[in-house]
Amino acid sequence: MGGTFTRTITVLLGVIALFALAGAAMAKEGAFPTREKPLIVDKKGKRVLIYTEVNEMNVHQSNVHWGVVFKDGRFQDRAILRSWANQLAFHDALLSIGAKPGNNLNKETIGKYVAGDVLDIKATWPGLGRELRLDEIFSDSGGKGFKIRFGGNRTASAAQNTGCITCLESCWISISSNSSYPQTGSMKRFINPNARFKGKAETLPKDGQPVILIYRVIS
Repeated sequence: MGGTFTRTITVLLGVIALFALAGAAMAKEGAFPTREKPLIVDKKGKRVLIYTEVNEMNVHQSNVHWGVVFKDGRFQDRAILRSWANQLAFHDALLSIGAKPGNNLNKETIGKYVAGDVLDIKATWPGLGRELRLDEIFSDSGGKGFKIRFGGNRTASAAQNTGCITCLESCWISISSNSSYPQTGSMKRFINPNARFKGKAETLPKDGQPVILIYRVIS
């Protein structure tokens, strides 16, 4: 009896050790992006992962369409999540996993909807232990939700340098944007916006804390 119990404990300890080694290996290989390595391309899994941080101002007050913006872009202060990954590098990463951009919008296409492959976006962060949907971390006053597409827009993004990675309405500059709402002009956006968005304070970490976004191609 004692020998069997001892062998069982030994086996269990061995399994635990293997899991620990596997976890350490994943961390060593950079399974998740960091400030120092903010973008990871997982071609096998058809995923792009980026490192962002919470911008608490837009957790407690709403904005009209800025979701995720590169920290060195012109509109970084308006984002709910600031990305340490450059928006152009993000664009190229999506291409590398086979995502097809829409490239159907320009400054004059008011009222149109962004095209391109649909992207499933999930969020996680240290200690969370699971992935959350976009509607679990962002609120949408219009109630239409989030159907994010790979808009493309590389040329416009480079020229405008807004840094926009994911806009929450159809956008001719952002690399990806929300096809649930049409493109609108700057004046209308501030007078009568499609919707207002903000981070969910009850869900997101505190100001400056990391949030890992995982983009998958689903169409």
